[in-house]
Amino acid sequence: MKARLEAPAKYRKDVNVWVDEAIWGHRLYNDQTPWLVFLEFLAIFQSRQEQAKALKEHWGEDAHEAFTYHIPRLLPLRQLIFNNPHLRFVEDSYQTDPERWKEWFKAFSSDDDFRYLQDRFGSFARLSRVVELFQTTAVEPHRKRRWTSRFLFPYGPNCLYADLPANANNSPDRRFFARSGELLYLMLNRSGNGELLANLISQKLLRHDETWNRVVRALLPEGYRIDSNPVSSTIGYLPFAKRREYGDLSQTWLTLLNLDLTGEALLDPLMRLSSLHMLIYMLRRANEEVGDSSEPKFVLEIASPKRTTLFELSKENFGANRMLPIRAVRAYIEAAKNDERWHEALQARDPADAVREYLAQRYDWQPADGIPSGDPETIFEALREYAESRHQQHVGKVHLEWAKQIGLAVSRRGSGTWYSPDDSLLKALVMCVVDEGREEYHRFLSKLYEKFRLIIGPNEAERAFGTLPTDQNAFLQNTQRLEQRLRTLGLLRRLSDDCAYVENPFRSNK
Repeated sequence: MKARLEAPAKYRKDVNVWVDEAIWGHRLYNDQTPWLVFLEFLAIFQSRQEQAKALKEHWGEDAHEAFTYHIPRLLPLRQLIFNNPHLRFVEDSYQTDPERWKEWFKAFSSDDDFRYLQDRFGSFARLSRVVELFQTTAVEPHRKRRWTSRFLFPYGPNCLYADLPANANNSPDRRFFARSGELLYLMLNRSGNGELLANLISQKLLRHDETWNRVVRALLPEGYRIDSNPVSSTIGYLPFAKRREYGDLSQTWLTLLNLDLTGEALLDPLMRLSSLHMLIYMLRRANEEVGDSSEPKFVLEIASPKRTTLFELSKENFGANRMLPIRAVRAYIEAAKNDERWHEALQARDPADAVREYLAQRYDWQPADGIPSGDPETIFEALREYAESRHQQHVGKVHLEWAKQIGLAVSRRGSGTWYSPDDSLLKALVMCVVDEGREEYHRFLSKLYEKFRLIIGPNEAERAFGTLPTDQNAFLQNTQRLEQRLRTLGLLRRLSDDCAYVENPFRSNK
């Protein structure tokens, strides 16, 4: 295993035990959904792009990136859209524009004076429709979050801002922008394609002249400084300088950004596939810690009207993947006993004190109630239980929650959770994998496995498991169900009994 980059001391001191972060980085967090990972990445990118440094950060085999980025608060905009319950009531209760504006100004309590909106919009109903549009197109509008943690759809740079606590003027609590977006940024920065990606992201995703981005600017006060009172943060920690996952991730981004699609249409597939790459990274790193050289795999059951044998296999596969990270934590802790310092501590005059000091130093173990006393094995078990308990609170939930949120897995009461892709993920996969306009169907299945470790047909199952884990016919029926699904979505055409092609209607600009 390659050596880890040295972690910033401030981050090691911020946590009670440095285990999850040492394995995967600082940090993965279940409350930060894939959409919020993506938004945090875009906000970091925009901050660095304003200094012409986006994805051009200095790093090396023994030097981690070190920089500070700044994300706007944009409180007037957020109050107007997400903390403004009187708008529709006033519109429905009063008949004329002068009355509506007067009553709304009276009812809307804010530190900012919004009277400029009357001059800009004239019609109160016009303002109301614009606000409603931004509310209904907001990111994850179904989630019941505080108004300071609700986010506009990222039409452009003016739509990006920081996650804030309930008291919006306080420092962020890192609940929803929990630094997973920083890991995504660092992965792309180390991919070898940073400069090319930066140009495409700026041209496609973060255009200042995009219509709705300009409308957002019109909602802000005259002369408002977007960069005033920003939230400033130092970049997080990604342990390994070079990994294949970084390059694979960047190739997905390059493929999608070169499609003949608007930036707005690319955001959803980029969000889904970025998190899928991060799940693969998480599993591959866990395998390395437990000493397993096998590749990650996802057995997908394509939805069927009745339960199939692949359902049980997929469910078992999901359970194994879900438990793999906790096994990695256990292995990372157990590695302490293979170190010469463990044996030296056991031979010390006071072995318990020596073991306590060794484990505290190795893992930055500093529990709130202090390191327990007892014999060396008791102290070691206390550390292992502490690290596992902490892992289960957040990082241990990432695989389940992200897999469901990107459309990779489904859960049913009484049935459990298994891998079964939804239509949005299938469309994103076609957009990414079918890069020449069309792809022969079985070659498409092979590329899904090669790029994303997704198993649908018998050939890929045999490659992943060595031998077929269940009846071949079950996998053949699975491929037939996917073929029908893709045809229904308008993404597959069968030309003859032996020839079917998956079609990407969004051909590359290359």
